[in-house]
Amino acid sequence: MTCESREFQELQQLQQKVPEKNEEDEPPAEHRLRLVKQVLKVLIVTMAYVALGASITWSSPAVSSIEKDNSTLVGTEIVLTAAEKDMTGSLMYLGSLFGAWIGGWVVSKIGRRLSLQLLGLPFIAGWIISGLASNTALLLTGRLVHGISSGCLTIAGYAYIVELSDTNIRGMMATLPTLGIVMGNLYTVAIGYTLPWHYLCFVSAIPAIVFTIASFFLPESPSYLVIKGQHEKAISLLKSLRGDYTNIEAEVTKLECMNSSSSSGWKGLMSKETLRRIAVVITTFFLSQMCGNFVMMIYTARILENTGAPMDPDAITAIAGVLRVAGTLAAVFLLDRLGRRYCLLISHVINAFCMIILGIYVHMAEAAAPDDGIFSKLSWLPMVCVMTSLFFCDIGVHPIPFIISSEYFSTNIRAQASSVCFSVGTIIIFGVLQLYSPMLTLLTQPGLYWLYGCTSVIGVVFALFVIIETKGMSVG
Repeated sequence: MTCESREFQELQQLQQKVPEKNEEDEPPAEHRLRLVKQVLKVLIVTMAYVALGASITWSSPAVSSIEKDNSTLVGTEIVLTAAEKDMTGSLMYLGSLFGAWIGGWVVSKIGRRLSLQLLGLPFIAGWIISGLASNTALLLTGRLVHGISSGCLTIAGYAYIVELSDTNIRGMMATLPTLGIVMGNLYTVAIGYTLPWHYLCFVSAIPAIVFTIASFFLPESPSYLVIKGQHEKAISLLKSLRGDYTNIEAEVTKLECMNSSSSSGWKGLMSKETLRRIAVVITTFFLSQMCGNFVMMIYTARILENTGAPMDPDAITAIAGVLRVAGTLAAVFLLDRLGRRYCLLISHVINAFCMIILGIYVHMAEAAAPDDGIFSKLSWLPMVCVMTSLFFCDIGVHPIPFIISSEYFSTNIRAQASSVCFSVGTIIIFGVLQLYSPMLTLLTQPGLYWLYGCTSVIGVVFALFVIIETKGMSVG
């Protein structure tokens, strides 16, 4: 008997035993209270992403601080070479590769809740190691620990949020980690240039400490309980999450069915449909990075300086941070209304226009005569193009690859499949950032921006015809 036919028969039997419930009959006040409870749980997980965001941007103010005063708290001095300065940032990405694979195994073995609870500890340990470091090796060890923690968190956090949330608000919930990362970025940058680097470590540990304490209020993922055969716990939890106007028994049956049609764990990744979905997610990651998303985000001030924009670098960083928050907030409200496909499509369309226009401006400005005053009057244009790109990329291009890397797979293979997708995505991000300068030399500024724009054009076609829409759909 196929899974679909068995599910149909079981659902019929359940409908005979259980009084029919209609979600539309749920009182508005009860509905709001139930969703608020879900949001609060997701906000606890989001605090872990604030800790992640704080660790990502720590290297920028910390390296500046070490250059001014390289004394440590234990009386030694730290001297960083150019390569070691780069490693304070790159070790985060290297560590996250190992963390993703570790997370894929741990999350499937001990569950989402316990994995998240344990993750706060290495984040805190990384800050202690870096803050008390007496030499460069210890400082970089702390950064590697943060990288491993961030890789594990990406797998555990997105899986937990996707499995916990109602289908009609899952997109909004899954965007909150991106907002957490942005807020963590701003948190570190805001205090980073006023504190010495070692004290910055301890202040940056605060979000991780808050998350570790708050994580004990999190329940286990209902989907994970179902596939582990803990039906009574799953039903009790789902009743508190879904309310009294949802057929909980039918949802449990559907979860069992969706997770019984394929092998679990790493073996489950070998099915044709799973491999196809992995390919779609990895291609989404590739297009999202080759369109210049991370380059514009990381090298904002450097790019605008190269284009001749008359702005102070600190002001540029501040404006970019505010626009990233605004774009992420827009994604929170749009993903469940427009869906993943159309948010990604709109994001790529706007980015394509911005990058092509930016390339044309730079090409014409470089070819213009020295006494041509037209382009000095248009010096605001690169700023508008880059900032518009950053805003709209945070609506679709940036968050969606991470969201669908969890949504596209059922609970019994979600952790493993996500770790594969995220690992490849991290390699792509690292490669694109490392190749920025060589590509800039090879293609010139206009050529590189046109490449980003053309990649987004391909992204539009890909979003329209290949992306599998998950808006409002059960993902198992």
